[in-house]
Amino acid sequence: MNSSNSWLVRCLRLHRFDRNPLRRRSDRLETVAVLVTVLVFVVGMWPVAVLGRQTYADGLRAEITGSPHRRPVVAEVVGAPQTPGYTAAGRTRTVRWTAPDGTPRTGQVVLPAIVPVGSRTQIWLDAAGRPTDFPQSHLRTVMVTVLTVIGVAVWGGMILLLCLAGVRFLLNRRREAEWERAWRLADQRWRRPRQN
Repeated sequence: MNSSNSWLVRCLRLHRFDRNPLRRRSDRLETVAVLVTVLVFVVGMWPVAVLGRQTYADGLRAEITGSPHRRPVVAEVVGAPQTPGYTAAGRTRTVRWTAPDGTPRTGQVVLPAIVPVGSRTQIWLDAAGRPTDFPQSHLRTVMVTVLTVIGVAVWGGMILLLCLAGVRFLLNRRREAEWERAWRLADQRWRRPRQN
């Protein structure tokens, strides 16, 4: 039997309701605390799932529309600005595109550093015709949803485990006090002089 199975068997033996005369009241209270913790965690997964679904739906909306007036255009990379700017997403570049009325426009967008001058790339424009951010990708939507669900579940589980640890700490202090009291009574009995 591997260690995880033996741990589970020990846990089930320790926390079960039976008529064992050696089981103290504090043992039964600890069993109830463990069961309540597991139940609260399982029931708490429903709001976490609702939060994940809402996060995913918001991400899909941002993917599809982003801004209701955002539209893509093909632009030519004409060069870097006078003062180059760098971000985590890439390098600020100057691009030129043709507006719907046929007039040429220029603006600055952040593009990957590997995009050379003279190449054509897709950029996004807002309602006023100015360059704007790219719409959110589906991979980002999935990642944000997964990280949100996992993060909330882990934090909730940690809070529940801390509460359970606090209950166990109080019960262990009570057990130690009962144990000390039992040893004092036994010591008094054993030291009592025998009467012949």
